Amino acid sequence: MFEPSQWADHLGVFARRLKGRWRGPAIAVAGLALLAAGGWTARDLFLPSGSAELITERARLGAFVHDVVERGEVESSANVNVTCEVQSQNAEGVRIIDIVPEGTVVKAGDFLVKLDDAKLSTDRATQQIAVNTAAAALSQAEFEREAQIIAKQEYELGKFHEEEAKLESELLVAEENIRRAKNVLKYSKRMASRGYIDRFKLEADQFAVAKYQKELRVAQVKLDVLRNYTKIKTIKELESKIKISEAKVKSEGAKHQIELDKLAQLESQLAKCTIKAPIDGQVVYAEIQRWRSNGDDAIRAGTRVREQQVIIRLPDPQKMQVKARISEARVDRVKAGMKVKIELDALPGLELHGQVKKVNPYPSDDNWFSSNVKEYATFIEISDPPNALRPGMSAHVAIRVETQPKAVQVPVQAVVEREGKFYCLVRERAKLAAREVLIGSSNEKFLVIRDGVTEGQEVVMNPRAHLDEVGLPAIDVDAGKVAAREAIEGEAKSSAAGQTAEETTTEAAAATEATATPTAAAGGTKGESSTEAVQKTAETAAPTSGEPAATSGVGPSG
Repeated sequence: MFEPSQWADHLGVFARRLKGRWRGPAIAVAGLALLAAGGWTARDLFLPSGSAELITERARLGAFVHDVVERGEVESSANVNVTCEVQSQNAEGVRIIDIVPEGTVVKAGDFLVKLDDAKLSTDRATQQIAVNTAAAALSQAEFEREAQIIAKQEYELGKFHEEEAKLESELLVAEENIRRAKNVLKYSKRMASRGYIDRFKLEADQFAVAKYQKELRVAQVKLDVLRNYTKIKTIKELESKIKISEAKVKSEGAKHQIELDKLAQLESQLAKCTIKAPIDGQVVYAEIQRWRSNGDDAIRAGTRVREQQVIIRLPDPQKMQVKARISEARVDRVKAGMKVKIELDALPGLELHGQVKKVNPYPSDDNWFSSNVKEYATFIEISDPPNALRPGMSAHVAIRVETQPKAVQVPVQAVVEREGKFYCLVRERAKLAAREVLIGSSNEKFLVIRDGVTEGQEVVMNPRAHLDEVGLPAIDVDAGKVAAREAIEGEAKSSAAGQTAEETTTEAAAATEATATPTAAAGGTKGESSTEAVQKTAETAAPTSGEPAATSGVGPSG
């Protein structure tokens, strides 16, 4: 089967082959091409718009509600994060050797993760040798300090008194010698006066006295030096050596403590290579943004993790929430405290209730596939979560952003806009009348009418087909059809005047392209409300009709 545009091309080629007496059939073929390309019937083109079927519905008075509906994911609002506390041994981190399967229900103290500890075990053995070496150096320094302390005590209590006693003995000997020498000299003087000894003997005795006097003075000086100088100097030297040895002990002690701390750190790191559950809970692997990589960094055995990286989350099943993302077009309507209805894909038929807890003030930055669409993370607290609720479940949330207990409402398609004003077509008896309306809030189906239409009045559901009956300008889609019809009629007149079938077909194909644009635009884009799609249709089709552009649609929807 051919597409409408392909039908036009094939029929155009066929028409160009028809020359001379086949001009009439060529015009007919071109018209059929336009009908096929635009998807219109002869009734759409040649019957007036007022011949369209009239579809009406009564304006109703009742409660108006507006829900913002989005998808989300269930998570716990009170997760206990299990992180890698092992220091990264290199830029890539430490490897996971074993891990408990995701979804496992564990008790406090149960095994969760085993990290690679081979290098840490080797480092611990090397560090143990360093600790032993530092301990030996510390022991040597402590021995030297004790030896210096003993040396000081030895001098003060032993050697000093020994030397002092020796010098005192020398002093006594010198005193005794001089006493004897003086007695001898006294005797020699008495003998010399009587002529019993000669002069030389007397001089020798006098010399002996002088000699022993000098020896006495030397002994006295030695004893004074020992007591007043040598003792003080020796004690200070020994005290200095004690202080040096004490400083060495402190230095070696600090080195030993550093080595012990390193060993304790390695022991702690080795212990942290085996991670156990801090509380009871269900194992949930930490989220990995897999779209940023090829999936090699997903949490599993063999994956490398960095220090402080979250590996597992243990959610509190009593504190659950839904994380939804609200588009920037509707986030200004959502406020904290609003009531929410929640439905779960995994638990059909179960309706949960909650309220908006928080709306992030900044858009999320992880929507990589639609980087131009800004979405704001919104957290919805679930009231009384059931036991079957699990993190990661997909949820539909309906946030009640507005409620009016009594409001006049009409379907959104019953309102059109012309030159900044909004109208409804109201059936009054046998005639239609255009009523300017003052619009209010709207949701996906209904629009609140604050003035212009009352409860029970019939409004036209397809106002675009009846605008000419009430004196409002036709919307651009209808103008495009009229322009296409006029193009076909113009081609027929030109052909009667002698225009060739080839020219007729070419211009008819141009008219086909002109009308195809609004047809494609009328579908709108994904995510637009019905009113936005209608307004976009009119704006796209305006240049095609050759008439002044006129915007169609309804007021701002929710």
